[in-house]
Amino acid sequence: QSGYWFGKLDTRPLSLFRLFFACLLIKNAIYNIPLAGDFFSDFGYLPRLVLFDSLVRTSRFSIMDSISHTWMAVGFFMIWIVVALCLLLGYRTKLFSIINFVIVLSVHERNVYILNGADTVIRILSFWIMFVPLGNYYSIDALSKRFALYRKSSNIKDLRVNDKLHTTFVFPVRMIQLQISIIYLFSFFEKMKGESWKNGEALYYALQLKSLTLPTGDWVFEITPLWVMSALSYFTLAVEALFVFLVFFPIGQPFFKLVALGMGASFHISIALTMSIRDFSLVMLISYLIFCEPDWILEIDSKMRKSLQKLRLIIHSMNSPLWLLIAMTREADIIVDTNVTNHKQIDKFSAIYYQDGNRCQGLDAWVAVVSYFPMGNLLLYALRFDFFRLCIRSLFTVWVKYLVLPYPDSSSVILTNQQDLNTLSIDNFGRISRFIVLFGFMFGVVWYNLSYLVDTEDLDEVLPVNTSISDVVRIVGLWQRWQLFAPYPRTIDGWIVAPGKFEDGTTIDLRTGNSVNDEMKRWFWGPGMRWKKYEANLYRKQYKSIKFAWAAYYCRYYNVIESRSQGSRLATLELHYRFRRSHAPEEDLNEYETSVLWKHWCFSEYKY
Repeated sequence: QSGYWFGKLDTRPLSLFRLFFACLLIKNAIYNIPLAGDFFSDFGYLPRLVLFDSLVRTSRFSIMDSISHTWMAVGFFMIWIVVALCLLLGYRTKLFSIINFVIVLSVHERNVYILNGADTVIRILSFWIMFVPLGNYYSIDALSKRFALYRKSSNIKDLRVNDKLHTTFVFPVRMIQLQISIIYLFSFFEKMKGESWKNGEALYYALQLKSLTLPTGDWVFEITPLWVMSALSYFTLAVEALFVFLVFFPIGQPFFKLVALGMGASFHISIALTMSIRDFSLVMLISYLIFCEPDWILEIDSKMRKSLQKLRLIIHSMNSPLWLLIAMTREADIIVDTNVTNHKQIDKFSAIYYQDGNRCQGLDAWVAVVSYFPMGNLLLYALRFDFFRLCIRSLFTVWVKYLVLPYPDSSSVILTNQQDLNTLSIDNFGRISRFIVLFGFMFGVVWYNLSYLVDTEDLDEVLPVNTSISDVVRIVGLWQRWQLFAPYPRTIDGWIVAPGKFEDGTTIDLRTGNSVNDEMKRWFWGPGMRWKKYEANLYRKQYKSIKFAWAAYYCRYYNVIESRSQGSRLATLELHYRFRRSHAPEEDLNEYETSVLWKHWCFSEYKY
């Protein structure tokens, strides 16, 4: 059906997606601040000198390449928070979606060794959403458009939320949906190269990875029969193999799409409840909002609103914050009494009334107002505090004063009725140009993923993508590979220990400050979770320059920053990977082993 790919679509799901995705971006930016010195400065574990020496490719872009100090990295993340807040509020949404993508790409290219699958999803979503309108609903942009119409017409009807749909060219939205589906499809293909998924033992091995499991996952591993784990392994394959077909099946919609989203949601919720894989389930569930039908959102919206009788407003001033309330609500919810809201009477009355004539004042008025919004009930507790109400009122008053609104004139022409919101900003040239550009990017994404589907475990031997396509995919941040516990879950689980010997004979684990032991540091939440990926990369890959930088960091920290005197300085250190091999069903737990990754001396006289 041509309309499915090249028609129009209500943008309400995109706006709802923006709200949740922006919150996730803010969380990521905040979590990066404590890591600014360790992972994003020249005084941490990956200085730019090491990065540029042999680790980076030419087809890349990162503003953070110019950042050397910790305070500069912190400032960069603070800017990211502001940008994400603007996205959350829907302020100049298109501009800040572009800026956000540049920031996300810059952060990821600065240190790819701490990234997991969730980061890749965030980056590629940040790219694709630049091509769709995110601010038509639930945004400052939408309010600004209504205020602009009102300033031209002076008719309050132009200020109200109306029932006309804000639609967009659907092809860019389908590309986002296809990108999400590609994650599942190519993860399935990658899994089919491993025997553990075919014989149903994959989940049994995955739940042995203590570095990736929650305490609930440990409990599930202990009590779950092997046949249940096998069934869940096959369910994972079913979700990944069927998702793309169910959401794009040409008949039986939206039923099949709802089945796919339900299967996927149960899959990701199960992961979130048992494994500490940072943000992956969360970002995938957020991406599902783009698949939602507008009718589903409207139905949920109506269910979340508290049922109250209609309100009637009498506004005393053109600087009243209640003008924002008018712009946020429909005429069916709140009536503006135009009999008193005119040039002569505008400064005489100010009140909120129920439809039965009873006046609504104080906290009751606030409760009545927020009850007309879907998430309004979440504010009820905060509204009990006078300071919170004062802040909102002051902010809204300043905003309305800035708008310089004209006196209302109910006899003026309604401009909203003269505009076809279904055809705004979309023309034939725009459709064709978007189709060509986005189809080209999607072609590159598919080709890039296909290039990895060869029977080899060595990434360096994988059949390369055409160089020009590869460069484009990488430089725009669409590089991706979906080895999600594929072709089989890791069979080795461990952590890095850094035993350091001081000149006075003291030996400690430099990472913890304690004696070396077999207690694995497990991160369940917070910024420290990025260490898990960093440690795994250092063990699996021969990044000698990174290992050298890590060891040199300890020498600098203990001998320069702490200014230890001769005789108590750090002399030598090693980086060990302390690990345990997974065991097959019915076999005993394996003992810990040690792999020496690096040996280092801080002074030449201690060379060995």
